[in-house]
Amino acid sequence: MTAVTQPLARFAADLRFDDLPPEVVERTKLLFMDLSGIIIRSQSLDSSLVLKETLRDLGLASGALQVQGSAERWLPQAAALLAGAAAHSLDFDDTHAPAQLHPGAPIIPAALAAAQMVGASTRDLIVGIVAGYEVMIRVALGLPVLKHGERGFHPSATVGVFGATAAAGNLFKLSPEQMEHAFGTALSESAGTGQFVVNGAWTKRFHVGNAAAGGVLAASLARRGYTGATQAFEGKEGFFNVYSPAPQPDKAVEGLGTIWEILRSGLKPYPCCRGIHAPLDAVMNLHARHPIDIAQIESVRVGLAKRSVYVVGEPQERRRNPHNVVDCQFSTHLCLSIALKHQHMGWDDYEPALADPDIRALMQRIDVYEDAECERNFPTAFSGVVEIRTRDGQVWREFVYAPRGEPETMLSAAELRAKFSLLVRDALGAGGETALFNAIQAMDQPNAVGTLFVDPAGR
Repeated sequence: MTAVTQPLARFAADLRFDDLPPEVVERTKLLFMDLSGIIIRSQSLDSSLVLKETLRDLGLASGALQVQGSAERWLPQAAALLAGAAAHSLDFDDTHAPAQLHPGAPIIPAALAAAQMVGASTRDLIVGIVAGYEVMIRVALGLPVLKHGERGFHPSATVGVFGATAAAGNLFKLSPEQMEHAFGTALSESAGTGQFVVNGAWTKRFHVGNAAAGGVLAASLARRGYTGATQAFEGKEGFFNVYSPAPQPDKAVEGLGTIWEILRSGLKPYPCCRGIHAPLDAVMNLHARHPIDIAQIESVRVGLAKRSVYVVGEPQERRRNPHNVVDCQFSTHLCLSIALKHQHMGWDDYEPALADPDIRALMQRIDVYEDAECERNFPTAFSGVVEIRTRDGQVWREFVYAPRGEPETMLSAAELRAKFSLLVRDALGAGGETALFNAIQAMDQPNAVGTLFVDPAGR
């Protein structure tokens, strides 16, 4: 099998700021801003509050590390766990469509923790984040992750721990040999399955936080000389052979150092599974052309790729009757019902929608099916098609090849700034929001990483 572990370890260990093209630096700042907003907004969620209480119970709140949106100080693994879980809580985090995962949520929290541990600069932080993205995405491509996910694994967690390890290891200035040992330890921490969808459990959020914390631990152990398994990816009992039925290791190293996978990560305009975004865009497009009255809708058919139908369309009885917010984030029926009624779909729409009889009734008239064209486009693009039939016989149809926020359909600077403001304004106030935004824009300078934390208590 093609060598993967040593090339990725060498790349992650040796990467420096001068190796990064300007567009990679700018995209990293954009991804950091996007995820920072999500982490800050998620600090007030019930799942985050319970997690913080538990970390206090375990004596992990007596450290020196900051977490965005929290006034407390935490021990390193707790900081990474808390921020990583928060980053994945809204389902608003970036998505790499070809690799089928969310890189930022495990990587950026691990990088932030590691940077604080060693007093790294914001410029160093950028390098660590890029190292994490490139490793995580490439490992996913080598599985490939679609086969991995079909086995029931949650790839943002199982693969995320390797990205988190690469990010932390780069900031710790591990040697290539130490980085390989770190990957070997991370192999023992790779965990997470999709069973959370059965009851809309918070474990989905925990998975990614656990991956972030695991990456910090794996890199920390290697830093002190702890040995991990070599050939962690391509070995006989390594990640590819154990976690995938048909690995493609060549894909993991193809174009390494010249093709920057971080540039293919998309940003979300809606806080739900990426598979629902193209249908949501289709609904918004139809709203712009037709006077949609949900009382006059007879039926709605939503076409998706096979994998997306499985994730956000089935079982249809469950998707038509979500019980909690995590259910909502994976319900095409609920998200489209919100968009059809309100012409928008945001985080604050979920709780009211669960109690809205109009939304409940409309969900029963929505059907999700496997569409041949969407299947052909997958996983290059998360395509979607929506067909609305009205009670007076009209039929409106809209196909979207790739949802907004992909590299070819990227959100505008104004849209991304508005998303950031929406997420952080209540926690930080206008002054805090501006201070954090300006600090992120200056990340490519050798500034103190502490500039990226704005105390919510000092607004």
